[in-house]
Amino acid sequence: MKKATPLVGAALAAALLLSGCSMGAANESMSTDDSSASSSTEMVDTVNSDGAGLRATLTAQFSDHVYLAGAAIHAALAAGGDLTEAKTAGAVAALDANSVDIAASVGSVYPDAEEPFLESWREHIGFFVDYTLGEATGDQAKSDAAVASLTEYAATFGELLNSVVPTLPADAVEEELKMHATTLIAAIDADIAGDPEYYTLLKDAAGHMPMTATAIAGAIAEDQEIQ
Repeated sequence: MKKATPLVGAALAAALLLSGCSMGAANESMSTDDSSASSSTEMVDTVNSDGAGLRATLTAQFSDHVYLAGAAIHAALAAGGDLTEAKTAGAVAALDANSVDIAASVGSVYPDAEEPFLESWREHIGFFVDYTLGEATGDQAKSDAAVASLTEYAATFGELLNSVVPTLPADAVEEELKMHATTLIAAIDADIAGDPEYYTLLKDAAGHMPMTATAIAGAIAEDQEIQ
C-alpha cells in the first residue's frame, strides 16, 4: 500500500480547512438570518394582552347583564310587579352592580366617560322594566312606549359611545343595541306567557352579547393602540 505523498496530504488538509470555513460561514449566515427574522417579526400575545383582557372582561359582563336582567324581571313578575319585594330588590341590586362594573371597565380606559356611561346604561334597564310591567298588566300603551324608548336609546347610546371612542361607529352600536332589545324582549314575552322556551331565549339573548363586547373592545383597542 502506497503512503500518501506530502503533496496529497497538504491538498487534503486545505480542502478540509476550506470546507470547515464554508460551513462556518453558512452557519453564521443562517444564524444572522434567523436573528433578523426574529427581530423583524414581533410576536403579539393575543391571549394575555391588554386588548384580549378587555374583550374577555366585557364579554363576561355583558353576558351577565342579560342573565341578571332576566332574573330581576322574573322576580318582579313573581312578585306581581312589586320591585321592593325582598327577592326582587336583591335581583335588581345585583343587576345594578353589574352596570357599575361595566361602566368601570369603560372608565378604566376613558375615566371621564364612566359616569355618563353608567347613567345611560341604567336608563335602558328601566325601559325593559316598563315593557315588562306594561305587558304583564295589559297596559299596551306602556309597553309600546317602552319599545319606542329602547329604539331611540339605541341611537343615542351609539352616539354617546362614538363621542368617546371615535373608532366605534354610532350606527354599529345602534344595531347591536337593537338586537339586544329584540332578543331580550323575546325572552321576557316567553316568561310572561309561562313558555318553557324562556330559558332558551334568554340563553340566545346572552349569546349575542359577545359580539357587542368584541365590537366595543376592538374599537377601544384601536383607538388607544392597545395590543
